[in-house]
Amino acid sequence: MELRNFKYTAINADGKAVRGRMEALNRGACIKYLKAKNYQVNSIKEYKSIVSKLDQISFGSNLKSKHLIFFLKQLGSLLNAGVNIVQALELLSLQQDNRIHRKLYFELYQQVYNGFSFSKALSKRPKEFPNLLVQMIEVGEISGDLPNTVLKMAEYYEKQIKITNDIKGAIRMPLIYLVATLVIAAGMLIFVFPNITSLFLSFEGAELPGITQFFLNVGNFTAKYAIFIFSSLAIIILTIWILNRYVKSIHRAFTIFGLNFPIIGQLIQMNNQIMIANSLSQMMSNGINSLKALQTIKNFVKNTMYKELIIKTISYIEDGKPFSKSFVESPYIDPIMSKMIATGERTGDIPKLMDNLAIYYNGISEIRVAQIKNSLQPILLIIVYAMVGVMIIAIMMPMLSLGSQI
Repeated sequence: MELRNFKYTAINADGKAVRGRMEALNRGACIKYLKAKNYQVNSIKEYKSIVSKLDQISFGSNLKSKHLIFFLKQLGSLLNAGVNIVQALELLSLQQDNRIHRKLYFELYQQVYNGFSFSKALSKRPKEFPNLLVQMIEVGEISGDLPNTVLKMAEYYEKQIKITNDIKGAIRMPLIYLVATLVIAAGMLIFVFPNITSLFLSFEGAELPGITQFFLNVGNFTAKYAIFIFSSLAIIILTIWILNRYVKSIHRAFTIFGLNFPIIGQLIQMNNQIMIANSLSQMMSNGINSLKALQTIKNFVKNTMYKELIIKTISYIEDGKPFSKSFVESPYIDPIMSKMIATGERTGDIPKLMDNLAIYYNGISEIRVAQIKNSLQPILLIIVYAMVGVMIIAIMMPMLSLGSQI
């Protein structure tokens, strides 16, 4: 669905004449949008624009997670206030200043206005609206509780983003420390050591301490073969990236390595388990059976090992085996999670147990992330201080040695 281009002249709320250009589905939508901004429309004229058509070409999702959450909150509030879905989508479209989002919301409005269900309209834009959201909206439409379903999904995505951002933050700081240390070390090797040692060697008979000579040799080698070294590193990194992306066995090996890597592996495992628990809780508590819920989750779980876990669980259920069997067998599932799922099977109330499990993981996620941060940062600081300290000693030793030799 393409937006059309319009030029307009109008009088704004302050009584001033304004001119502008905008994109809308049609002339009527353009007039409604301008009136929603309290403009008194004088004239509207459609025009053709090649640049505008090229500008409409986009790659990937046009709706970031934070925008999706905001859209769901606004929509849920309007529906709860008694506004029907068609009017709610039209209002959200008219209030949207971002032309990409306005086009997307107008498209949803047009689909629903033409008789499609809201879930069907969402399913036509899988890049912007995840399969889980589509399934849950469909359940809300069938049950007649669409407003609360929309608000619950906004809350679900908000929690997921917060947990993901917390985990990324826990990993980001150590990486910054590590990169800063490497940059400082490289700077000292290339710029500091040659100056200090050349001054020291200007004194007749002076000999460099072994540790200083070692760093000087490393610095000279790095400076001499810098292009070769950095080119080789770039090639190695690119090769690893290509192998990881396109060779399944290599990608699987890297995934297992990441899951078993100290501390960081715990974060990856926790993030995936929280996502699975929250998703199963959200779907099963709303009446979606376990098999359909797992098939939906399989489509958006990115980690290879957890995707294999979901596929294995689906296979077990189809063969009549317990839901919890694959979770108990997996080395990447917390024992608490597997035991609670097994308990839910015995009591016949997996949805309730999943809901409790989601509450439990959401509650401890901040504590776990804080614990991992507190354990990672001291270790990295020690490494940073040790590396910089050794290099400072290597710089100071020639001066001390020179004083003893004079």
